[in-house]
Amino acid sequence: MRAALRVIAGRGAARAGIQLSMLALLPVWGADDFGRYVAAAGTFAWVQTLVLGVEKSALTAVPRARLLGSQITWMLIARAATPFGLGLLATLALLPVGGLVTLYAAAAANAAGLGLMSVLAAIHRLAQRPGRDTAAFVTYAAWVVGMAGLAALGVLRPLGYLLALTGGLIVVCAVLAALVPRERPQETRAGLGGLLNRRVLLLGFSDVADTAGVSVLYIVLAVAAKPSETALVYVLILISSALGAFGVLVLRLIQPATSLRLRGTGGTGGRALARRITGWTAVVSGTVVAAVVGLASVAPVTENRVLLGFVVLVEMTTFCAVVYAVFLLENTNGAVLSLTTSAALASLITTSAVALVATGPLGAIGAFLALVVGLATKAAVLRFRLAGTQSTVELSAVTRV
Repeated sequence: MRAALRVIAGRGAARAGIQLSMLALLPVWGADDFGRYVAAAGTFAWVQTLVLGVEKSALTAVPRARLLGSQITWMLIARAATPFGLGLLATLALLPVGGLVTLYAAAAANAAGLGLMSVLAAIHRLAQRPGRDTAAFVTYAAWVVGMAGLAALGVLRPLGYLLALTGGLIVVCAVLAALVPRERPQETRAGLGGLLNRRVLLLGFSDVADTAGVSVLYIVLAVAAKPSETALVYVLILISSALGAFGVLVLRLIQPATSLRLRGTGGTGGRALARRITGWTAVVSGTVVAAVVGLASVAPVTENRVLLGFVVLVEMTTFCAVVYAVFLLENTNGAVLSLTTSAALASLITTSAVALVATGPLGAIGAFLALVVGLATKAAVLRFRLAGTQSTVELSAVTRV
């Protein structure tokens, strides 16, 4: 418990330092530069969650595979490091070009580096070294605050700031990787790489779809709205994501134990609870969406900040409920991964469609309404498919890496 509290405190302090330092750059850079910066960062936020599929795979697979633990660990680290390496190469190649294209490449590399740092920190937690998780994130947060100070003094503009942050990630990740034990695997298993690839992609897709939905909002805002509108949505998403990030961190800390508890026939109760959560979530969030759309059809709501706050609160609550339901399913067996993947795809499509239609006329309210509709869609698809495929899932409750 103490170790978990230290990790939560360290991650919380790091997140607060990073986000507050970024918000402090708004008056320094101005709405135009800040809007372009957050548009680039938001567009490639899905890269970080793609890499975090490796973290979820490690937290579920390594505790279940004692003999193959070392081999799986290094195979997963290699998969997490690949996007970061590609992002760095792309950024270096585009540096002479400059402009937005280089800014976006740097944002992609930075997002991949953040994902790799989380994966390496998770590996150390599994090795009973949670202090390294805390030290890594606090160190990086201090680096971010320092770079934000240079930006506030006018030394760094958006591209230089992103490059500096990425340089800090290179150092932190290199130290964490050097500290991972290099044990000789006790045995090997044919086809393990393909199995891990499948798990990484399927486990990561749900989170990627959620983040890609937010990226769609940034793209729509960048095209159809003023940079100041993008900045407003960014600030609100920071507030919204604070609770979500805390919940996700807690789930990651308990994931190894949960994975063992829901293994095999133990997953029946987890799937039943997920079915109830998704059913109620779909009904409640769908009702709220219908009410907001009805209100918007009879009265102007674009500048209604009270309604905006309410929609943001609904989005936060719905997100936490859906993430917990998906967490329960992902820790049962591999048979349910096709369910969570199809639900995530449906959510992404719905979020994108509603964002294109609603963000223009409703502004920030429309943007967050699109997120709520996407989450409600995911909940509804999961509830429907769990009810329709329950017997198949139960029969497929086989132990897998």
